[in-house]
Amino acid sequence: MTQPSQAVIDAARVARKKWGIPASISIAQWALESGWGKHVSAPHNYFGMKALPGQPSVTVPTREVYKGHSVIVQAAFRSFASDEEAFDAHGKLLATAGAYKNARSKLPDAIAFAHALTGVYATDPKYGDLLESIIRGANLTQYDR
Repeated sequence: MTQPSQAVIDAARVARKKWGIPASISIAQWALESGWGKHVSAPHNYFGMKALPGQPSVTVPTREVYKGHSVIVQAAFRSFASDEEAFDAHGKLLATAGAYKNARSKLPDAIAFAHALTGVYATDPKYGDLLESIIRGANLTQYDR
């Protein structure tokens, strides 16, 4: 399995210290959403984060799952000035948004947190399983300490 760069590990750890979200979660989402940093939806957006009105963004086609059907839709994805800004925004989102309250209740268990993101962070019904596979396969919990 591919491993994250030291820059990704460092950005995830800084975000963990600030927001309390396990670095393993940030790194696994980075890996899954961007193909280990190879594909981004917008500048420095490794997390597939959608843009809110007024935020810098790029509109691109994306696959979503609605009522069990895979569809392609146009969506505005947030763009960031740097990787560090992206990891910080990701940590803040998971740590403060009401949609992730249930996931936060699973902390400090990163695997339970990952599964609680299914259907909330992403529409893919296997999202938590995919994150768990990445976390375990790349031994990402080592970065939570």
